[in-house]
Amino acid sequence: MLAQIKLQEIVKKLHQLQTEREHVLSLFSREETLVAGTYAEILVRCGIPTCYCHERGGHLATRISRWVEGKLKTKIVRVADREWVKKVSEQYKAHKNALKHLRDLHKQEVEMLTCILEIKTIDYG
Repeated sequence: MLAQIKLQEIVKKLHQLQTEREHVLSLFSREETLVAGTYAEILVRCGIPTCYCHERGGHLATRISRWVEGKLKTKIVRVADREWVKKVSEQYKAHKNALKHLRDLHKQEVEMLTCILEIKTIDYG
């Protein structure tokens, strides 16, 4: 009887995880453009000795960085593209986080399925 109650609780939780999985997976079916990398706004000095950037910290520059084959690759983002690149890189980050969340959900599901298997299994003999 106790095993049956535990089994029902696990099955209920398993259904909740399936619903959560469907919600997370829906992100991947959206029509979106993604740009791989991390968007950052930085201050840089231009190298002209008389420029104000040497006293005030620098000129605003934006870049997108990502790891490729063990090396950090950085690209400067044009001023006209800043808002768009920021948006699509955030969408990329959301997809990466969703993928991590799916891995965590999968791990939980496997643990629950293993538990269900143990509860349903009897010794023969």
